[in-house]
Amino acid sequence: MKKIFLFVLTASFLFSCKSKDAEQQSSDADSINAPFYWQAYLDDSTGQLEVRKIPANDSLSTTSIIDFLNAGNINIKLEFVKVSNDTVFVRIADAMYLTQQMGSTGPSIYLSEVVYNMTQIPGIKEVNIDFEEGDHATPGTYNRTTFDKE
Repeated sequence: MKKIFLFVLTASFLFSCKSKDAEQQSSDADSINAPFYWQAYLDDSTGQLEVRKIPANDSLSTTSIIDFLNAGNINIKLEFVKVSNDTVFVRIADAMYLTQQMGSTGPSIYLSEVVYNMTQIPGIKEVNIDFEEGDHATPGTYNRTTFDKE
């Protein structure tokens, strides 16, 4: 009797663990398919540039991403230029705030947000950002590896 009880208890424990794993996998799959934006920040404890996902309310496109970025950075107006092969081209007509007034970390945070958000669009691997070079930021073609931790 004791053996049967232990067997039933073990089987029910294993079954409940497996059900939670299946629920977690289903939840993970839903979050992968759900649209999201990337938000960059400087982690105070590590001093490293970090990015996190935040839910998006609409489907992802160059227009929706630019609108999101412009809403979060009212002093920088990002403009769409074109898409060519695996690269999206954008520009910042007046980059004075980006290159001169955000310090040295601010432009890295902003540029990483632009790149992470644009490169989540299927087929886009690089972002060419055109603006007048300043003390703290340089125009050019960026990808996610540009912002990898060293």
